[in-house]
Parts: sequence; structure tokens; C-alpha cells
Amino acid sequence: MNRSGAKHIVVLGAGLAGLAVSIRLRQAGFRVTVIEKNATYGGMMTDFSEKGYRWDKGPSFFSMPAELDEIFELCGENPREHLKYKKHDISCTYYFKDKSVVRFWNDQEKLKHELIAGFNADAAYKTMTYLERSRETYKLIGDSFIDHPLVGLKDLFRRDLLLRYPHFLTAKMRKTLHQYNHAALKDPKLVQIFDRFGTDNGSSPYKMSGLYSMIPHLEQNTGTFFPVNGMRDLADSLYHLAFLRGVEFRFEETIESVKLLQQGYLLKSASSEWRPDKLVCAMDHLLFYRDLLKDERKYNRYVKQERSSSGLVFYWGIKEAVAELGLHTILFSEDYRAEFEQIFDAGKLPDDPTIYIHISAAVNPSDAPEGGQNWFVMVNSPAGKQPTPEEIAGIRKKILDRIQLQFNIDLGPRIVCEYCRDAKSFERETGSFMGALYGASSNGKLAALKRHGNKSRKYPNLYFCGGTVHPGGGIPLVLKSAKIVAQLIQREL
Repeated sequence: MNRSGAKHIVVLGAGLAGLAVSIRLRQAGFRVTVIEKNATYGGMMTDFSEKGYRWDKGPSFFSMPAELDEIFELCGENPREHLKYKKHDISCTYYFKDKSVVRFWNDQEKLKHELIAGFNADAAYKTMTYLERSRETYKLIGDSFIDHPLVGLKDLFRRDLLLRYPHFLTAKMRKTLHQYNHAALKDPKLVQIFDRFGTDNGSSPYKMSGLYSMIPHLEQNTGTFFPVNGMRDLADSLYHLAFLRGVEFRFEETIESVKLLQQGYLLKSASSEWRPDKLVCAMDHLLFYRDLLKDERKYNRYVKQERSSSGLVFYWGIKEAVAELGLHTILFSEDYRAEFEQIFDAGKLPDDPTIYIHISAAVNPSDAPEGGQNWFVMVNSPAGKQPTPEEIAGIRKKILDRIQLQFNIDLGPRIVCEYCRDAKSFERETGSFMGALYGASSNGKLAALKRHGNKSRKYPNLYFCGGTVHPGGGIPLVLKSAKIVAQLIQREL
């Protein structure tokens, strides 16, 4: 028995957050069981192969790798013996319909020269200043909230927070992200590039707070990385570490009910039951309240929050590479505002979608046959939207037409295999409510403060981590949520 008397902790969900929190808790001396309804671990971070092509199904941007390294170091392990990754020269390449292109280099001098050549010296100065302010915003505000449990009313007068309030009461807070970007950058193309970072948590730059101008710091200032064996390797490395540390896993186990006992919880599946002292929900909190805990009041409270965007994704095996495309590419729509209005206000697929293309074979050539590429092609879509076959075909044609316009290439004959996922697929396969990729959206000035917290105020010994709760979605924030939960539990020792 450890010092807290909590002999056993159950973690629901073996996604990235569930794996990370299970390792941290096991290292702290707890007996940990991870229960997963699917046949494998990883959550959204799974992969599949066909005809010599391999695709990562889910997240593709990897930044702040120190968050992952820290877990291995906590266990006395050398991270590079478990996971190898490298910094990519270009964080993302942006294409516009006038056929202009902007490469955002990770090296700041290269980025500056790119901006001077593509725009002018003033645009380069404004961009570099913006990125420095992004860094400052993260340091002054972000670490107070991103690295700690969600602030409650009892915390409002903490001295460390009082010192930071002046930084909240700035133009960033009063303006939307788009308004702030327009004031800071002026040039429409640069504004659109930095508005794009709003999609990193599935939200609209025309509705979310300007404080999210800190997001580019996580990607552009700290660098963009990629595991040499693909994104699935992140989940593989954590699972193997958890297994070595003695975490117990139960796969293909569907929990049917969760009940609070006088001491701990009772969890039941069709064939087993568990009575842990503490419970960590690393699944979508809405599904947990609705289907397992059956707390209608809690479910109704959080289901009212607007969902983040989902995605319509095509996985294409391309037999003849398009040389211009690298690891991360974005082809912008003509009218960005109209695109987001259609997704969030009209609840429909955009008429002119922005297209994101990820090709892991650019870093790991074995992910595609020689001379080929594995394309992960995504357009943002409304959560809960089940596209008709005609709508899917329409988006597919728009993507092919855009490739034809941009590169003068007829891509259709080069596609030798394909697979498609939509919001319903994401909901069914990953357990994300309505297929929302980031839980609740950040559309609103105070949206971050309304996000579900990491510890239940109603139920004792119940904790939450993952992309649907504080501090949010995306790999770095998911890992931070796991760290917050582990620290909360350890502080109770």
C-alpha cells in the first residue's frame, strides 16, 4: 500500500493521455489498470497500411517533444532509446489561390529572408515581432493556466494570478484572434496564416480570443518535429514503457456502468468488475457522464457547449510523387471567414475548403513505395455532420481541382488506393462525441475557463485528462493534462 492508502487506480481509455497518466501514477507507486474498449492503444493515434502505403490516422503535428521526453526521464530512461524524432526544417508550407507560396522555416533567419522575399521588410518585421509576443504571452499567461488545474472562483485572488491579470486586460483579450492578427500583421495573407492556428484546437479565429495568439509559439518558436517511424511511434513508445513499468492493460473491455461507493468506485463490464480507490477518465467526458456514470445533469451542462470542428479525411496512396509537397502543406481557401461561418454557423461542409495535406513519407520514405507518397488530406467539417456520398464526392473533386490549379497535375490517375473518414467515423472509432476532434470549441472570449476541469468537484477521487478537458486538444496539451492529474493525485498523499 502506498502512503495515500489508494492502492489501485483505474484509467479509462488508452489514448495518449491515458498512457501518459498511467506511467506517471505507476511511477508514483500506485497499482494502475488501464481499461480500453478497443483492441489496441493509442486512441486517435492509430495507423493502417495498404498496398505498401502506411498512414497515421490521427494527429500529425508534433511540437514540444520535451513534454514526452519528460515521461521517460521520470522513469530513469533515456528517451532516445525509446523514441527517435527529428526537427523539421519547414514547419508548414502555405499555398494561396493566386499560386503564391510561403514557407515557414523553423530557422528564424531563413523565415525572415522568406518573408522579405515574398512580402517586404516591414512584413518580416511585423511577423517576427508577432512571434516574439506569442512567446511572451505564453510565458506570462499560458504557463499559469496550461500547466496547472483550471482556475476556479476560490483561486481568483491568488497572488500569482493577481500579478498576471494586467496581461489579460489587453487588446488580445478584447479582440478575437482574427482582429488581433489583422491589427498586428495587416497583410491579408499573413493574417490568414496566423488565423490558421485557431484550427489547432478546432475553433474559429473569428470567434476565439486573441489570447490564443500564443498558439504559434508552441509550433513555430519551439519547432516542428516528427518521429522517424511516424506518429504512431509516440503511442507505441509510451505503451511499451507503461508495460515495462508494470501497468496492467485490459483491451476489448467495454465498461457498462460506473458507481460511486463509500470507498472508491465500482466498474462493471459484461464479464468483469473493478473496485479502484481512484478513477481517471481519459475518454471523452460527455460519453463518460452519459453512458457510464449516467449523470444526466452533468451531461446536459457540458453538452450545451459548442463542439470543436471535426474533419473529412482522405487517405490516398499516390503512385507518382508531387515533388512540391513536403511533410505539412496547407492550400488556403479564397474566403476564410465564409469557410468558418459555414462550418460553425451553418453546420455544413465549406463550399471552398482549406486543404491540409500531410505526407509522412517525406520524412520516412518506407511509408510509401519507391517514387510514391502517402497523402493524409483533410478539410475541416462540422462536428456531428454525416456527409452524404454526393457531398464526399464533391469535396474530393474540389481537392483534385485545387491540386490541378496549384500544380497543373491531374492527381486522380495517380491515386492507387484510398480510404475516407468523417465525423461519424471519428466518433465510432475513437469515442469522440459527435466526432469533435478537440471536445468543446474555443469560440468565445472565456471559452478556456468554461472547459471541463481535471478534478471533479462533485465526485471524490474522480479525475479527467485528455483532449476534451483542460487544458485542451493537441499532443502537448494532452500530455500536460495527464501531468496535471498525476500531480493532483500525488499531492493528496
